[in-house]
Amino acid sequence: MNASHQLTTSQLCQLAGNPDRLKVDASKLPQPNLDSENLDNIVNYGYSCIFNWSSMQYVFMSDSVKNILGYNSEAFLEKGFNFTLSIIHAEDMLKLKSLHCAIFKYYYSIPPSQRPNLRFSYNLRVKTANNAYVHILRQSTFIEFTKDGKPTIESANSTDITGFKYNNNINLTIHQLSDSGTYTLCYEQEFTENQTSLTEREKQVLELVRFGYTTKEIANHLFVAIETIKSHRKNIIAKTGACNMTGAINMVVNKI
Repeated sequence: MNASHQLTTSQLCQLAGNPDRLKVDASKLPQPNLDSENLDNIVNYGYSCIFNWSSMQYVFMSDSVKNILGYNSEAFLEKGFNFTLSIIHAEDMLKLKSLHCAIFKYYYSIPPSQRPNLRFSYNLRVKTANNAYVHILRQSTFIEFTKDGKPTIESANSTDITGFKYNNNINLTIHQLSDSGTYTLCYEQEFTENQTSLTEREKQVLELVRFGYTTKEIANHLFVAIETIKSHRKNIIAKTGACNMTGAINMVVNKI
């Protein structure tokens, strides 16, 4: 896999807005809700964690991660998110940057006062200690923020959904907690297996952008509507895992 397509912890931190380095006292953070029913579910089917986005380190990882993935919690606590990235399926890594671009694009599109009410859910294939892959559903909420609304601490629960997942697409949903205490779907996107392959038309559009053509000029050149070109540009960005057309061009050129 080309290195330009791999998501790094540095890129993740940039997508999150580069929150200032934050030292965290784990004992002062709200712990996951582990009543008897939740505890049974987590131990048997999943695990929970608390993650520091400013340091890219785990503050807490439940011991039940060993039941699901076969790794001790210390592996995550000592190695941070780099360890998590190292065990994500290579094909899913190609989509992970697009996924987080979508997450933070929506996150920063709403007022800071509403951001604590968001819940993010998506699935990934993760390699176990036995070199098998399981489908993990990750559901998370940001629980600590900088003064200007950048996320610093995230609480997440991950569940093994291997028996319920019948394709390798990644499905992202974003829900917002309403005043009535229920979550309402406000964003969803599917990242498909074939999404990383550009169509011939998308390759044409990318090449014209590369040589400095504007959206209007490309539309005139290809005899299509401006909105069609805008749609192609959006698809190119999503498929390449870039955050803008410049990044998409760099990725395609490096791949060649």
